[in-house]
Amino acid sequence: MTWPLLSRFAHLASLAPVALCDLPTPVEPLPALGSLCWVKRDDISAHPYGGNKLRKLEWVLGEIRQRPIKRVVTLGATGTNAGLATALLCEQEQLGCEIFTFPQPDAPVVHQNRQRMQQAGAQLHDRNSLLRAALGWYLHPGRLRRDHYFLYAGCSNPLASLGYANAMLELEQQINDSLCPAPSDIVVAAGSGATVAGLLVGNQLSGLNARIHAVQVAQDHLGPFSVCNARLVIRMARQCWQQLGLPREQFDSSFLQWHDNYLGTGYGHPTAASIQAVNAAAHSGLTLENTYTGKAFAAFLALANTAVQPCLFWHTFNSHPQ
Repeated sequence: MTWPLLSRFAHLASLAPVALCDLPTPVEPLPALGSLCWVKRDDISAHPYGGNKLRKLEWVLGEIRQRPIKRVVTLGATGTNAGLATALLCEQEQLGCEIFTFPQPDAPVVHQNRQRMQQAGAQLHDRNSLLRAALGWYLHPGRLRRDHYFLYAGCSNPLASLGYANAMLELEQQINDSLCPAPSDIVVAAGSGATVAGLLVGNQLSGLNARIHAVQVAQDHLGPFSVCNARLVIRMARQCWQQLGLPREQFDSSFLQWHDNYLGTGYGHPTAASIQAVNAAAHSGLTLENTYTGKAFAAFLALANTAVQPCLFWHTFNSHPQ
């Protein structure tokens, strides 16, 4: 089933998620790292563009189609993966798309993503800081219009987290089908937070009760605003939990293991560990980058070195050629 979450929570059918992904995504061993290491291949979640954003957008698009939306407004870095996924979706749905961007370190994928966003018809509003981009997004005059949809960075909102609660139930089924062992530890990049929040919820729903290792890839605060930290993720997970109609007090946040020691000098800046991790992953046939998945895979390599039980890397970067 594409959405096992719907079989457990029938009331979610009214959200009408839209199939955008090729599910289930594969689980594969990583023998070069040892017999206990596995990967969940969300890098090939959809065509022509994969990665973790499409699982979120399946639920976001359900809401968009139920409203008189003509334009989607989002924000992200200069080469935002979420912005590209949103632009491609808007092109498919014949919707206008605006993206407020803030600078990030230069890299080939940044140029590639930016060019593809423009080819898809997205209107880019470049700002010289994250604060200015966020203000442009928050203060956009379309806030007063019913036909504008405002999507936070990373394609994240309370609905989006349901995509990864569903993904954990998908993994549960793959484990039950003996496609991989039940992992005691799952490692994933933590950016805008909805992916990790959904995994936390699905982890408890499935009874897998794995440790979810979230690897921080952006600054934790922007002035008084939370950007990327454990408290924000736990709050989003609780919102997701409540969307399911479950008692708030039953949610257990103790499965979250937050790692802030792989960020380096900031968002998009490579580290020695991420560069090494990208190269190591290539030997296993995985395409990573230095903003998100390279840093997360560095944490996975450290975990794999001492693992005594199965561990799984959740691959969230699109690896399809663009």
